[in-house]
Amino acid sequence: MGKMWIRQVKAIRNDGNASTIDLQQGLNCIIGPSNTGKTGIAKTISFVCGGNAIPFTDVTGYAGASVTFSTEHGEVTLQRSLASQTIQVSSTDSDVEPGDYTVARRGKNKRPINSVLLTMLDVDEARRIAVNEAYRTVAFTWNAIRHLLLVPEDQIVRPEPSILLPKTTRNTTMTQNLSALLVLAQDETFNDEARQESSAERHARRQAVERFIFSQLDIIEPRIKQLEQLERDAATEGKTVDSYIEKLRNTLQQLEQQRRKTIDEDAELVEHISALHQENERLDVLLAQRETLLGQYDSDLARLDLQLQAMRHNREQPYPDVCQFCHSTVHIDPPSEEDIRARENEMSRIRELRNGVAKDQESLRQARIQVTQSIDEAQNAHQSNMEQLHRNLEPEARTIRQRLDGLAQSERIRAEYAELTALRKRFQATLDGADEEKVDYKKYRPREWFHEDFYYSMGATIRGILKDSGFSGTDNVGFSRETFDIEIGGYSKAEEQGKGYCAFFNTVMMLAFHDYLNRRSVHAPGWLFIDTPLLGFDEGAYTANGSLRSGLFEHLKLQAANQQIIILENTDHIGELDFSGNVNVITFTKDQTDGRYGYLDGVVDVAERPGVGRR
Repeated sequence: MGKMWIRQVKAIRNDGNASTIDLQQGLNCIIGPSNTGKTGIAKTISFVCGGNAIPFTDVTGYAGASVTFSTEHGEVTLQRSLASQTIQVSSTDSDVEPGDYTVARRGKNKRPINSVLLTMLDVDEARRIAVNEAYRTVAFTWNAIRHLLLVPEDQIVRPEPSILLPKTTRNTTMTQNLSALLVLAQDETFNDEARQESSAERHARRQAVERFIFSQLDIIEPRIKQLEQLERDAATEGKTVDSYIEKLRNTLQQLEQQRRKTIDEDAELVEHISALHQENERLDVLLAQRETLLGQYDSDLARLDLQLQAMRHNREQPYPDVCQFCHSTVHIDPPSEEDIRARENEMSRIRELRNGVAKDQESLRQARIQVTQSIDEAQNAHQSNMEQLHRNLEPEARTIRQRLDGLAQSERIRAEYAELTALRKRFQATLDGADEEKVDYKKYRPREWFHEDFYYSMGATIRGILKDSGFSGTDNVGFSRETFDIEIGGYSKAEEQGKGYCAFFNTVMMLAFHDYLNRRSVHAPGWLFIDTPLLGFDEGAYTANGSLRSGLFEHLKLQAANQQIIILENTDHIGELDFSGNVNVITFTKDQTDGRYGYLDGVVDVAERPGVGRR
């Protein structure tokens, strides 16, 4: 049928009204404080799919629930009352028949809901799985894999067993639980043909594995040569790769400090250049004012000099007593010595003023010359800084970053190469002893049925997610064939880490498994629901700079491009997270006057409204 996703979750009141959670494909984040009903959403999905735990009590006024799945061919809605064992199925998907189904495996006139859930996964409801080495089989059910889709908070923090296995897994049930994984991951069947698998068929399977391993080694070989070249570069300086990396990091840090210092100094320089240009403009205005003032003084001096010459001429040659035109008598007193001295004094005063302005003008010219020189010097210094940044510091820093990235990639390549080489050795040892070893092919050992590609992909994907999250101990992490869980330096996470880190590693494990299903399995569910995957923890020995929580959230956004992921988170876990992009955020405020209080409309915390129950 292909992938499916949850479009809607409803809690239905006694009066028929409903509290609805609308979800989307991609990443959905349901965020809110404690006691707002977030966990009730996961319990609603589990209950409607046949679970026993009710999601809320009848005291709340809610009497039933429904979940709508969007499939490749339509929609399927499951609805169930709190007090009923019957689940009503409505469907527009031709593969799912509508009608009444029962929670029980068999019911009178009712089919089990298991058949609907398996059909949506494209699994035959008659499928069976092996439970012991003699190939005894039992029915394959939804309950066998429910924990791989719905991960509640009390499970995400558990140290063991592996999150890929039910919490109740024991040695006696391990075979059955691994068989369920085989169905989901590899579409394995456990019938008489499998029980009679011949030596030639098993040998052919191993040959296929060998081809896979050698093809991976061929891909990695050129990258190994790059690593060896880098190791030779380090050796020429008398260093190990680790010390060489440390030296490169120190050099890069020094370059970054020098780059920052140059940028800061250049910022001050640019500000200084701007101030110099402003000063130059001010001096130009002052010089223009002085030039205008000198012109006015020169005009005044010319006017006064002309007047003074006329006055002296009149004293030496007085005006005629008779008008030359009308011949009437004219009497004009000649200018006195005092008048002449007054004009001379005025001219002296103006000359002094002019000399002062001319002197000031020269000072301004010299100041402008100095400012112009300072601008030239500052601009040359600015140009030098830019050349230092763009031609020296930044290219050198870029080269070192590329080299560090190459070294980091090479270290990962080395780990992959070592793992593949170990697989090749184990496989070769098996082939070498195949003729001598007496093998009972009738015994069923589920770990041998998982393809080598599964083990390799799980390890590689786990390390990739940890790298995306900023986990610094990536190279020490692997996937254990024995426990089907993460190992850190050869030790289980339960031995190495606390509750918070177990939540982190369990989330990574579940994401890696779903990534494998999305790429390889015909039964990939298409959705994953995790309660509190970003549970707080102290960042310790294995952390890198930055936040593991933020890094893991960014990977969730990336993986949600291939499947629906629904997470529940408390408000105090999301401070530094970036919700930009295709993220559907549903926020509960626990505030009766602002936004949506919680999952169930009209139901508040008992501490706020005594007498109203809340799960």
